[in-house]
Amino acid sequence: MVELERRGLATAAVATEPFVDEALEQARLLGMPDYRMVYVPHPVQLLSLEELHGYADRVFEEIVERLTQQGSPVSRPPLPRAGAAHPRS
Repeated sequence: MVELERRGLATAAVATEPFVDEALEQARLLGMPDYRMVYVPHPVQLLSLEELHGYADRVFEEIVERLTQQGSPVSRPPLPRAGAAHPRS
């Protein structure tokens, strides 16, 4: 992802919340400390297809924004945990 960003191609990596620190550290080590990922609640492996689609629907706009924004990536807070009300609702 970092190499694509360096080449001017926007990326939107998605991970679950427990990996926030690891993702930020990897980006820093790879020379792109401002790179920010899109996070979804954890765990995802136990979710039904419908629940996974719900997660995808909730981050869709963020991913599109991430792929189309100009300049450096910006930090975004993680989504609320499963079962919590979504802030855009």
